[in-house]
Amino acid sequence: MTSNNEKVDMLLVYGECRRNSRNAARLYAERYPERYHPPHNYFVRYESSLRNSGELPARQGDNRRNQRQLIGQANEQDELQVLAYYVQLNPRSSIRHLSNEIGISYKKVHKILKKNKLHPYRPDLVQKLVPGDYNRRLTFIAWFMIQLHDEPDFLRFICWTNRSLPTTV
Repeated sequence: MTSNNEKVDMLLVYGECRRNSRNAARLYAERYPERYHPPHNYFVRYESSLRNSGELPARQGDNRRNQRQLIGQANEQDELQVLAYYVQLNPRSSIRHLSNEIGISYKKVHKILKKNKLHPYRPDLVQKLVPGDYNRRLTFIAWFMIQLHDEPDFLRFICWTNRSLPTTV
């Protein structure tokens, strides 16, 4: 964790390097080898934060850690609400839609679903049979049998793939 003294030293080095963040990151690492060496964009962020809000920001990792802890503490009421909506009312809804409908964060909804071994995805069925398919299949089989009868090596001339050509219905 970076202390306020370290952040002030970073800003002083940043000013000394005439606001060149990459040079400031290098110089800071040379001067303070025992300290945490932040990426160059932290120097710009610290300066911007001080100018806009008058405060030095916390490290981003600290905020993420706090968010993870809050997400991990889903209360029972939220969990029941998510499960009731997802399982009973609309099992094909997306996590984003569910999150917006209930008013719970996307990450929390995702975590609740995973915890209960529910799969947060929607299958999209793209292959289906239509009424004319049965007759087309019978026609193809009749044609194929005639080809095999006329030319016994007919199967050797077919390029077998897992793709199909689009048909017009």
